[in-house]
Order: sequence, then structure tokens, then C-alpha cells
Amino acid sequence: MPSSYLFAASSEGRVYTLSTSSAAWRELPYLGLEFKKICAVTNFLWAIGGDRQVYVHVHGLDVPIRIREESYENERWLPIEGFSKTLLPTDRYRYSSADGSVERGVDKIRLPSMAWQWDGDWHLDLELDGQPLPEDGWMYALDFPATYSVKKSWNSYVRRRKWVRYRRYAALNSWCAVAPLHKDPTQEPFIDVAIGGTCVPNAPAGTLCVWAITAHGRAMFRTGVSKTSPEGLRWTAVPTPTGSELSQISVGPTGLVWAVLYNGRVIVRTGVTRDNLVGDAWLDVKTPVASCSLRIVHVSVGTDAVWCVTNDHHAWFRRGVKGEAAGISEDSAIGKGWVEMVGNISMVSVAANDQVFAVGAADRCLYHRSGVTSADPTGKKWRLIQCPMQISRTSSSLSIVSRKSGGSSSTPGSKHQSFSNLYSKEKEKGVVETCAVIETMPNSSTGSFSSNGGPPGLLKNERWKLSADSPPTIGSLNLNDRHKHRTAALRETSHASSAPAADVVEITGKFETQLKNPRAWSPVRSVGSVVGTEAHPESDSTVFESDSTHHGSDVFLGEDDDHTGSQFWTECGILWSCVAPGAVTVDASNMPNWFNEQTSDSKVDVNANWRKDILSKLQRRQEKLAKLQTVAKFEKAVELSSWVKSADARYQRPGGEFEDCIIELEWVSSGTRSGDSGTFTVLSPDGAATKIQFPLSDITCVQCCSEAGAPRIAIHAPHLPVNCSPVKLQFSSDSEMEDWLSHLSSVCSQINTLVGKPASNAIWLTSELGDVFVFDAANMKAQQKTEPGQGYLEKMDVSTCETPYYNTLYNGMPCGTELEISGCVYDDADQIRFDLQSHSTVKVQPHRVEKHRVIALHLNPRFNERTTVLNSMKESEWLDEIRNDKMAFAPGATFTLKIKALQDHYLMIVNNAVYTDYKYRIDPESVTRLYVSGRIKLFNVLYRCPSLIVSLERMHWRQMGGHIKRIFNSGADVVWGISCDNTGWVYNGGWGGMFLKGLEGSGKINPMIDTHTYYVYENQRWNPISGFTAKSLPTDRHMWSDASGRQKRSKEHTKLLSTHCEWISDWVIDYNIPGGADKEGWQYAIDFPANYHAHKKLTDCVRRRRWMKRCRLSSSGPWQELSQSKILDAALQVLDEDVDSLSGEGNTSVAAWAIASNGDVLIRHGVCSLNPRGDAWEHITSDQPLVGISVGPAGQVWTVARNGMVFFRYGISKQNPCGDAWQQVEAPAGVTFKAISVGRAGIWALDNQQRLAVRKEISRTFPEGSHWQFLPNAANVPPHTEQHCGFRSVSVGSEVWAISLNGIICRRCGITKENPAGVGWNLGIAGQWQNVSVEGYI
Repeated sequence: MPSSYLFAASSEGRVYTLSTSSAAWRELPYLGLEFKKICAVTNFLWAIGGDRQVYVHVHGLDVPIRIREESYENERWLPIEGFSKTLLPTDRYRYSSADGSVERGVDKIRLPSMAWQWDGDWHLDLELDGQPLPEDGWMYALDFPATYSVKKSWNSYVRRRKWVRYRRYAALNSWCAVAPLHKDPTQEPFIDVAIGGTCVPNAPAGTLCVWAITAHGRAMFRTGVSKTSPEGLRWTAVPTPTGSELSQISVGPTGLVWAVLYNGRVIVRTGVTRDNLVGDAWLDVKTPVASCSLRIVHVSVGTDAVWCVTNDHHAWFRRGVKGEAAGISEDSAIGKGWVEMVGNISMVSVAANDQVFAVGAADRCLYHRSGVTSADPTGKKWRLIQCPMQISRTSSSLSIVSRKSGGSSSTPGSKHQSFSNLYSKEKEKGVVETCAVIETMPNSSTGSFSSNGGPPGLLKNERWKLSADSPPTIGSLNLNDRHKHRTAALRETSHASSAPAADVVEITGKFETQLKNPRAWSPVRSVGSVVGTEAHPESDSTVFESDSTHHGSDVFLGEDDDHTGSQFWTECGILWSCVAPGAVTVDASNMPNWFNEQTSDSKVDVNANWRKDILSKLQRRQEKLAKLQTVAKFEKAVELSSWVKSADARYQRPGGEFEDCIIELEWVSSGTRSGDSGTFTVLSPDGAATKIQFPLSDITCVQCCSEAGAPRIAIHAPHLPVNCSPVKLQFSSDSEMEDWLSHLSSVCSQINTLVGKPASNAIWLTSELGDVFVFDAANMKAQQKTEPGQGYLEKMDVSTCETPYYNTLYNGMPCGTELEISGCVYDDADQIRFDLQSHSTVKVQPHRVEKHRVIALHLNPRFNERTTVLNSMKESEWLDEIRNDKMAFAPGATFTLKIKALQDHYLMIVNNAVYTDYKYRIDPESVTRLYVSGRIKLFNVLYRCPSLIVSLERMHWRQMGGHIKRIFNSGADVVWGISCDNTGWVYNGGWGGMFLKGLEGSGKINPMIDTHTYYVYENQRWNPISGFTAKSLPTDRHMWSDASGRQKRSKEHTKLLSTHCEWISDWVIDYNIPGGADKEGWQYAIDFPANYHAHKKLTDCVRRRRWMKRCRLSSSGPWQELSQSKILDAALQVLDEDVDSLSGEGNTSVAAWAIASNGDVLIRHGVCSLNPRGDAWEHITSDQPLVGISVGPAGQVWTVARNGMVFFRYGISKQNPCGDAWQQVEAPAGVTFKAISVGRAGIWALDNQQRLAVRKEISRTFPEGSHWQFLPNAANVPPHTEQHCGFRSVSVGSEVWAISLNGIICRRCGITKENPAGVGWNLGIAGQWQNVSVEGYI
């Protein structure tokens, strides 16, 4: 599970964070500002400062927040002037939005606040729907609005061009103040703030809801807050019932809002939906007990849970709250009743997954409610969170440690309190004076108290009574000089940023901005829009001049780094004031190491009699064992051990149905891995007949192939009869299937001596179910290795073969390869034949597919003609033949034929004598198989090659553990993976996990959580009488189907894949479907299938909408989280300049690039063999959102945009690893790509029609090549079938491998410099594979 963070604030106003992957608190760097209240969601903190103003803190973002601003410049053609800036009165604005309804003058587009910076100048967008525009960027149309085209025609009366500029949120990792409501911040300060709304049903991704309460008891909603607009737009006052003054508020992940009134009652906001985040009305909720003395003082909202605290410090749980339905159901919003919990609590806070945290009333410690699950939402008990703390040396908590070390006692009342003035006219400009605690101090105005003083205790005891009775007031507090100097120093080191543009001048296709207010701005202050007389940064800049510039840092994001150099570890007892768990995700079944509940009062009696008795017996046993070992050495009692495992299952007959059977696994262990063996048998239900039996050494892969409600495994064994592999077995339960999967995987790994970490140059593979497999060539190398310098040797079994004989030559016949064939010619033979064949050439015609045979070498001794013919065939036509009358073969005689591939010809040696040579006519590397025919008996066939001979059918795929969708191997012990929820993972060198059930395994196995979304499409057709209905035509698709419409689907019959999955949502309409949808989620089209759009047109006769339901999958494996950032794609590559370090044991650098979830490009620095996770991301801007990326061995970077365009990054060098700019690589008209892979074997891409394309004419001068060559997808030409024609993925390293649509792994053969596209595919096993990585396979 990815790391998440718990935030808390101390009574001194300091903010701390605790990671789920750590066991120690870290203090956020103190910058002279204390906080009274904090709330959090992932990557965003909102807080109430000591000055009673609202602050926001954005952190943990590897990809900066970058927004694209657009403005369309419109012109109309006039008869005399031509295209003119003068428009008709009915036309749109000169500078407008895309639809022309909003004026968007480039001089009027300003930065939303002072926390933003412009990222470049205005520039033209020179692309229209994937087509390049002229340099001036104009696109033409008949009128406004209309369809625009690139070229100008005779009836083009209007034109427009798009100006683009990016703005970036520059206040990352720092506290940024949100604008006050009035010019005078003290006129109406804030007393509470809450953030939530991350999971509002069907709301756009990134939606956030922020509510606040002012000192006047008003409820304020911050409009426009999202993950791309952290500070929002403006405060909006939300009316409350008459006489209701709010004191505290809480927002849940689904947008549900509960608020506490000063009189102790609670009100709930109803009607919060994706279209109305503010809600409709307030509903009153009764207090837990109808008593005048019992009042609610605090409330917290989760997803399906609401907790509150009363003034007697008791916690209460609200039954019946359902967050998902709260926006449409009042009963779900207000719940059904209160349940009292034990405990002495001052405040409670609920996380997004309904886990509960609290602050104790007496001890001011933090507690977690253990045992909270969906079945038991109230939990079991309160557990104390006990973790050491890393605090700043400037913290006043240092005085506590000093007093402890000095021997004096420390009590909560003796803790030092520091104060400062809120808003002093005498303070220096640019300095913020803040306080740790702001309260009305009775009869005292001092900023600190001695350890013996009484007022602090009074302050603590009365603090909560004040919040319940009346709004807190703001006192005048003294300035802390140390804070003044520190903040002044920070102000001096602050940097400036550009302000909004005032005047715009058009210069050579760009806009240059002149600053109206070039004042240096502070990332501590930002500005929103106006509510009443809310302050503005330009017209009321004096409001912000008196604030310091506090720059944040990476704070708690690094687990082991001390960022400030002035922090230390301590066990001091911090007094907590509030806790914010909105950003933390805690699994109740796998709690972090936050708790230390060992009691110090328990004593162990070391002199107990039972303890002495056990120790004496152990000592006597050890003495006897030592005597036996010194007397004699015993032989092993048992040389061999064996066991048999059997079970009932169902076996799928070849091409048929499943039938009952008994399966039996027999294992014989010799004590040494080299002597282990075993058999697998499938018997009839009565055990009398054997259906199939084979040795375990024949198994090449064991994988799970379960379907919903049908737990299955597939056993691949290529030596089985035709159509018998894979052997598919179905079990009665998931646990039984997993038990057999673990045993078979374990014994197969032992037989093949494959344990632990694979070699760095292994091939990695993932299946449709997310299982990870790896092929390690070490075992195959040991079997083929010959004498040094003689390459690799494969002996082909021909003892039972008759002619015609076929055998695949997996490496072809490159230079240095030798093929040795020995046998005997029958007496009655007229002729014999030896062919080195290549893949057939496929040509796709409009109505047929033509296959043309290719033979590189044809050796044909003809005894009836007493001659030997040598020839080649190209495109099914023989070339000029060569006749040799010297007969080296004879009927009735044995022979030994050697064919050697030399530099430019084949050399043939018969019976150890040179017979002839044959110059190449067909590329020898394109050879794929040996063909022998005629009256001949073969004895031996030896295939010797300079490189390892990898037989795709005999490759052993070992499951590694974990759940990964896509895999990336660099070849330098750096392997990354991406799960279904786009979380990045790093392989840690282990082996095992949930699939092995603890039978084997090595290294560190970590839990992994992934989420998957199920989709069901609801289809309807329109008829003239009843409109859109579920009644369809006989030729229509199913009314409930998958996306293609071929498969019938329904919400009721959708089942989870295994017991490790659980539903985490109900069926809901998906409004974020590609193409858009209307308010009810429908998409419209003319007919099935067609292009769908969001709004109904007159000609639309069908419609559909997509329903979705999410599930969570729990797994484990040798993986650790890469970072907090979600990534869509990644690329790892060892550059040519670093290849030499692969052979040694040194540290090899790896170029690591990725695509963030928002389509931006990231480069990971510090990735190497010893640090596979790397250090940090660096963001690289891109004009287009991207979906795919790949890095070549020379450092070249290729990407694929969301619209299908391909880009090449030029200017990359060792001195400039990020490059200079993106260059578009043109594609043929109508072609859009979705993936790309670059390696030493070339540049390959996959388009949206599942076709593969290779880049031609690549050179050093033109590394981007000249054009694309597409490989035809011909039905029924392997690996394609009639139903599945195309490819899922491609990976390029020294070779090209791909996964076909029917799940077969393929390797491209015959790739040369002259023919980078190769000649055909060698096929491996059909394992329903999803993704392959061969970048590191060298």
C-alpha cells in the first residue's frame, strides 16, 4: 500500500506529520507561523493560523500544477479589407473562448492569485486535430460557429487562431494564505476550516470542497477549489437557519457537511451533489441526550461514519450514515441514531476510510480506534499512538527536553508558551508576526509563563468552554524578537515572480507581458476573488505588504532526510490540540508501526522453578547431542524422500468441456536440487484410467487463468500431444486453486533450479490477471554451453521423426552459425531435399490475403538425374538454379552434412569434405526453419550458434509475485511496474508472495493494494412511439453489454474474480466516459457502433451509458512503492555510454522517464543499480498531454500524445539530460498511435487499430527516421486469428517482442539494418499475456 500521512498540530501551533511507512513524527519546518486548526486531504493542507486567517499548503506533488490558458483570436473577411479585426455586431468577441460566448482578451487574462506564475509567454497553437497549421496559426471556416479546416477555401469568410499560455502554481511546499474576507483581516477572522469532497459521487476528478466558519458564526464555502486550483476562487456565504451561529464544521469525502452550533446542536447540509457542491438546505439533528447540560462541541464526518464529542468529553457514533447516497437521500445524510462510546476525548477526527483518530481530554495524547471495519464501524478500543518525534531546535518543546535532562519535572502546565502580535502597525513590512496560541488571556498580557505559574492551567481548562459558549476573541499579543529576525531573513532571501499582465503588444507571433505591479510576491500569501469588500492583490496591496515570505521545503516527503539540519529526535510528551487524518489511509488488518502498548509495570520472575527446570533440561539435551557427534559420523537415514498430493478437480478436454477428474502430483526429492523429479497425472474420477501424464520437468509455465466464479490454473507443457497444452484445471474454491498453484510453482522452480532474484537481463512478462512472470536464461545457457569459443549448441531429437521433417531455427543463420545433419539415404530414393526456409511474405489484398514462400537455400541431390541443384525462392518464384554434377550423396549410404554461414555465402561440407558454397540471395538472418524431405532417415541434427538459442516454446516462465499491469526492465537490476490504479512499484530483489503461500520465497515481501473498475454498458434504441426504450432490433447488440456490444453483461451477474477482491463502491453512472455524457450519463449516436457524443441530435437513433463499480484487490509480492505520484507509463534504459559497466559489479546508471497521470513528462534522477527507486522527479513541460514514452539506448526520448501524435525530444546529451524541446513526428493521414518502444532493434509503435509500425531510414544524422512502415494484420496468419487480429503491446531491446491480441508472446525474426521490419514472428505459449519487457534482454 502506498505511504500516506497523518497530520496533527500541537498546543503550541506546530504541525507534525506521521507516515504509515514510518514510526516517528516529523515536524514541518517552523517559519514563524503557528496554527490553531488543520485539516487535510492527500497533498493538500488547510489551516487556521494564529492570526485567525486561512492558509493552504500544497505538498508531495512530483508533477507541478500547470494550467493551460487559451484565447481565440477571431477575424472576418470583408470585401475591401480582406480579413479584418473588425467583426459584425452579431459576431463573437475578437478574443474569445472556443465557443465564442466568453470574452478572453489576452490582456484581461490574469493570474488567479499571487501564488501562480506564468510559465512562458503567449504563443500560437499550430495544430488542429492532429494536423499542422501554418506558421501564422490561422484556421478557416464558413462562419461562426462552424467546422474549421487547415486550408483556406473560396468560401472561407471567418478565421481564428488559438493563443496558448501556461500558468504554474509556484507556492508548492509552503504555507500560502487565502485572501481575507475584508481589507481589514481583523474585521471578520476565521475560527474553523474543513476540507473534503475528494469522492463526491460522479464528480470530476480532482474536485475538493472547502468550508469555513467566521468569528461571526457565518458558514463560508470556497468555490472553485480543486487539485488544479488549490486556493479556489472566492468565498461564498451560505445562509444558515435564523439564530444559528456555527462554531465548528466538518466535510466528508463525499461532500457531506455537518456543523456544530454554539448552543450545542448540530445541523447537516443536504443536497450536496456533483452539480451542487454547496447543497440545498440545512437539517437539524437531535443531540445524543435530550438534556440542557449535554451539548455537542465537535463533529467529524467520514464516508459512512459521523462521530461527535460532547462537552462531558464522551464520544458518540452516528448510525445509518451513507455518504454515497447522502446527496440524494436525507436519511442517508442525517443517519438514524447516536451510539455512545467509552473514552475521555476532547476532539475526534474521521479518515476517508472511516478510521477514527482522537485527542484525549486529560492527557492531550493521540489515539486511534482499533477494529473499525465496514462490519463493525464503531471499532473495539482506543489505542495510544506512541512514536518518537523529530522537532525543530527552534521549537519550544526543546525546553521540555532540557528540563528533563536537567532532572526537573515537566508538567503540561509548565510548557513554555510563545506569543506575538496579530496585526501591529509598528511592525516591519514583509514580516508576519504570529502566535503559538491565540486566546483571550484573563488578567494577563505576558507572552510566557514560568513553570510554577497558574494561568496556563486555567487557559487549558477554560479553552474548550470558550469554544462552546461564544466565539473566541483575538487579544493583543507581544512580538517575539527571535521570530522577527528569522522572518526578516526569510523575506530577504525570497524570490520574485511575475504579476498579471497589464498591456499586451503583438510581436512576431508572441505576446510580451508588461508588469503592472512588479512587486516581489510572497508564496505565503495568495489572493481570491471578492466577497463584499474582500481584498485584492493589486487594488489593496497594503493588506499583503505586512506579511513575511516563508518558503517551504520538501518537509515530510523524504523518509530519511534531515532537511533543515537543525532537527533532532526526542521522546518528549507533546500536547496535541487537533489531528487531521484526511490524507491517511490505514488498513485495519495491517496497521502501521505506531503503537507500543507494552506496560513497564510488568515484572518477570527469572528465578521461577518452571524456568529453571526448562533450562536444565535443555542443557542436558545439548550435552548428550555433543557426545553423539564426537563418537561417530552417521550416514543419512533416508537418501530419497517423496510425497504425493491429490485432489478432485475438473479437467478440460482438448477443445471440449470440463469433466470431473482426479489430479495427482508426485514429488521425489534427492536432497540435491539436480536430482529432484516428479510427475503430474490426470486420472478418471474413479482413478482407473489415466487421461494425461507428464514429468514436471516438461512444464514451462503454471499460471492462474480464473474467471469469475471459476478458479482455474493452466499448465503449459509443449511436449504434450497437439491441442493438449495447456492443461486447464478447474477447482471448487479459490483456496484449493491457490494451494495447487503454490505447490506446482514451487516444485517447478526447484527442478529448474530457479530461486530468488532473476538475472538482470531477464525477460519480464505480465498476464491479464496482473501476475508477474520472468524468464531467466541462466538454466538454458548451462544446457547449451560448449567449449569456450564454440558458441551454443542445441541437439534436436529426431529419433522418432520421419520425413518430411520440420524444425525451427530460432536464431536464424547469422554469420558463424553451423547446422550439422547426419542420416542415411534409403536405397530406393530418387532425390532428397534440404531447405533453409524463411517466413512467407504476406500481402493483404482488398478481398484476400496472399502468402508467398521464401527459401534462402535449396539443396536438392537428384539421383535419377545424377546432379545436385542449388537455388533460392523469392515470393513463390524460383531464381536461377545452379547445378553441380559432383554427387556427394548416394542411395543406401550414410552422410553427414554441415552447412556453415560465413560472411557472404553458405559453405557446405559433406562427409568432412568441402562440397560447394552458395552465395547469399536471401538474408541468412531471416531463416526460420529447416525442412528435410525425401526417402531419408535422420540420425542427428545439431544446431550451433554464436548466441544463446532461445526456444520460445521451451522458455520457462517463473511467477515472481505481486500484482502489476505493466512491467519495465532496464537490464541493470532496476525493474519498475505499474498497477491498475497507476501506482509505480519497484522490484526489491525478492521472490514470492501470496501465490506461493509461504512454501518458498526470498527477500522482503510487501502487501500490495490495487483497485480495478468494472464497466457495464446500458444500450437503448429510439422508436417513434415510446422514444428511447430497451427494446432493440434483432440485429442490435445486447441491451446490457460490454464496450464492443458482442458480450452480454449485466450488473446483477458481475462477480468478483477471487476472494482477495472486495467491492468498494456500488454501481454508479460514469460521467467521465470518453466523448462526454449528458446529465443522465447518456451518449448518443446514429447507430451501433458509431462515434458517440454527449448531446442528442436530430439524427441520433441509439444511445448508451456506462455503469461502473470499483473493487479492491489485496495481494503481496517483492515490490515497494516508487513514489506518491501516479504514472501512466514509464521507460528505463541503460545508455550506450554506460553499457560497459553492466559486465562488472559496479553501479550502473539508468535513464528513467515516466508519464504522470495528468499527461506531463517526468524524469527520475538518481536511478541506478544500487538505488532502483531513484531520488526525485523532475518535471518537463509538454504542450500536449501524453500517454506513452520510451527511451532509446542513445538517450533519445519518444512519446505518444493522448490525441495519437508522436513526439521526439531533441537536444538530449549527458550535459543536458532533459533535452531542449519536443518535435512532432508526422504520421500518415488518419493514423493515431497509442504506444511506442525504442531500442537497439529500432523504433516501433502501436496504433489504435492494433497495427505495428516501424520507423525507417534511421541514421545518426536523422535519428528520427523518415517514415513509418506498417506491418499488415492478416486474419488467420499466425499469430492472428479471425476474432483476434492485432497486437496488445510491443517491447524493443536488442530484439523485438510483442503480445498479440489473443495473448500469445511473439518474437520478430529476420530484423537487419536493411530490413528493420523483419520477416515474421516466432510464437511462444498462449498465456493470455498483457505486457512484455525486453529492454534489458541483451
